[in-house]
Amino acid sequence: MKSNSASLSDVHRRLAWGWLVIVMLLVALLATLLPKAKLDSSVLSLLPASSLGNIPPQIENGFLQRLDRQMMWMVSPGDKPNDDAAKWWQAQLQQQPFLQDVQGPMDVKGQQEWGKFYFEHRNGLVDNQTRSRLQNGGEAQAQWVLAQLYSAFSGVSGKELTNDPLMLVRGSQLALQQTASQMRLINGWLVARDKQGRYWYLLHGELKGSSFDMKQGRAAVEQLRALQQNLQQKFPQAQVMSRGTLFYSDYASQQAKHDVSTLGLATVIGVLLLVLLVFRSVRPLFLCATSVAIGALAGTAITLLCFGELHLMTLVMSMSIVGVSADYTLYYLTERMVHGAENSPIASLRKVLPALLLALATTAIAYLIMILAPFPGIRQLAVFAASGLIASCLTVVCWYPFAVRGLPVRPVPLRGFLNGWLNAWQHNKAVRFGVPLALLAISVAGISTLKINDDIASFQALPQDLVREEQAITALTGQGMDQKWFVVYGDSAEQTLQRLEKLAPVLSQAKANKLLDSYRLIPLASLEQQQADLQLLREAAPILQKRLAESGITISAPNLQQMAVTPDLWQKSVISSGWRLLWLTLPDGKSGALVPVSGVHDSQQLGQIAAKIPGVSWVDRKVMFNELFSHFRSLLATLLAAAVVAIAASYVLRLGVKRGLLSVVPSLLSLGGGLAALAFSGHALNLFSLLALVLVLGIGINYTLFFSNPRGTPLTSLLAICIALLTTLFTLGMLVFSQTQAIASFGIVLSCGIFCAFLTAPLALPPHGKRE
Repeated sequence: MKSNSASLSDVHRRLAWGWLVIVMLLVALLATLLPKAKLDSSVLSLLPASSLGNIPPQIENGFLQRLDRQMMWMVSPGDKPNDDAAKWWQAQLQQQPFLQDVQGPMDVKGQQEWGKFYFEHRNGLVDNQTRSRLQNGGEAQAQWVLAQLYSAFSGVSGKELTNDPLMLVRGSQLALQQTASQMRLINGWLVARDKQGRYWYLLHGELKGSSFDMKQGRAAVEQLRALQQNLQQKFPQAQVMSRGTLFYSDYASQQAKHDVSTLGLATVIGVLLLVLLVFRSVRPLFLCATSVAIGALAGTAITLLCFGELHLMTLVMSMSIVGVSADYTLYYLTERMVHGAENSPIASLRKVLPALLLALATTAIAYLIMILAPFPGIRQLAVFAASGLIASCLTVVCWYPFAVRGLPVRPVPLRGFLNGWLNAWQHNKAVRFGVPLALLAISVAGISTLKINDDIASFQALPQDLVREEQAITALTGQGMDQKWFVVYGDSAEQTLQRLEKLAPVLSQAKANKLLDSYRLIPLASLEQQQADLQLLREAAPILQKRLAESGITISAPNLQQMAVTPDLWQKSVISSGWRLLWLTLPDGKSGALVPVSGVHDSQQLGQIAAKIPGVSWVDRKVMFNELFSHFRSLLATLLAAAVVAIAASYVLRLGVKRGLLSVVPSLLSLGGGLAALAFSGHALNLFSLLALVLVLGIGINYTLFFSNPRGTPLTSLLAICIALLTTLFTLGMLVFSQTQAIASFGIVLSCGIFCAFLTAPLALPPHGKRE
């Protein structure tokens, strides 16, 4: 017997040293990855990797990154036009290291360059109105030129007529003014006026880095707020409104930081006090902290290895792992505290090992089910949780038989109460049948009133000050952030422009049919269209000369040479200012164009329109994400049901039909109780709620397995489960107080579901067994 014991001890020593080597490798891995790691706060990172349909991923990512970096400001001096405050604001913004390409008014030089480019490329920049007139044979263009000449307000000079007899530059400028927003030009500034009579000057720029870089974002927002205070001190009547993804990202990151710091601190303190109270020793506290720390180490290192970054929501929701990973340590320490005098540490481990391994397997599988969800942030959570739990359990198995030697042995605290609870479950029908039936009734009542909400906007409440500024800027500029647009793409710039030209008349008809209110097309034609325009100009020129001669005006023959404008030339010119965001060229030559729309009245029909044109996709991101959340919520519900069936089958095979089906009742009631709590708390069912149910299923099974362990004793198991429940509630219960609605509902389902699993876990007790 001693030889066998010595052999087991030698095996455990090798396991302990082997696990130490692995932990040191994890430390080295984390030290290598952490300096390069990125802490992501992007809401988009929680969404599917490909979210814009059939659009090439490179074009999709390119546009999204551009959109996320855009910044806009509206500066108001008061109810009289004065650009001093706007000039001061622009000067301050241009000095900020985190901003680039900050633009306000167009100066005299810019206006000259603008006019020069249009003049030198006028034959390649024919606008739609001019093109329409030319297509009528040239007579319509001649009539329009004569109307401009004899108009008292047009101000056509002899020099303009001599240099540009067809008045192509004037036509382009008038067309741009007609398609512009309700803003007007004052001293080179785009200016709007609100209903209260205040003037607002427009400025825009770009972030140099990502809007989701938490450290840079926090510093940038703080600096912009400080500049705003300085502006109001210098110009007391001035006001500033801001728009940009940066502000929403910073708000989300600060909420997550609050959750991690405040809730995480409360979690740790609660768990530590509980362990001290039960075990009356510092060593169990140290052992719990060690297993949790190694679990966090493994979770962080493996997640960074797999993804290269860590999402803030992963950190917040991974607080649940603190309580779960501590369960393994608490179960073993409870066994040692109660039976340490009669069993060796290795004998105690062999006693609890089957339950520990079964609990680890079921919980890890429950977390890993989340990898099937196509959401990068949720996949991170799955990998973090599974690797963290495995590391915590291996720490208990490999190290703690050596670490618990000499641990004080104490009688079971609250022994009379715990024995009474066990007796009630085994001999009192009112408890054995009454508690499950009561939970069943509550579950049915709650589920019957449960509503489903897949609206992504409801997952997190937006700050009202940002929402108000967003609405005000939209009203002033006519440009919202609805994230609804057509994406046109092709293998070359020419193909993209040709597809854009096929889309244009379709959009005009859609507007006439009141499917949308407005849209923006970049003022750039394909080379094929430019060649066709040049032919129209050559046909119209003689007619124009004749009509002007009849009116007594003699002009020289217009320059009808080709003046091709390519996307590359256009983007480098001053005339693309304000439009560059809508065009993207990739290194391999592929390109894409955005066509923003506003006032969408029928998103589905616009999607059908896009489907008929090759290389065109309709993007309504909110609708698309809502549909994705709905689809994957249904998929996860199916997987959850399949998991319950598989668990029930394993119980039946291991315990027989009667005890097997009885053992699955706690799992079913925990799921129902979690959903009922969600309904009674006023929250709706969504994807995150189902993710919480996956964890409820995995964690709740632990309690059932601890009770059904044939080597364990019910009283010891109950004590361990009570401690595990309290630590889990300290951790998961804290999520209920999160300021993020998705996390709060996640915490409600987890806390209530696991509590229901605890209440009904004694159903898995063997009919007759040892009490201690």
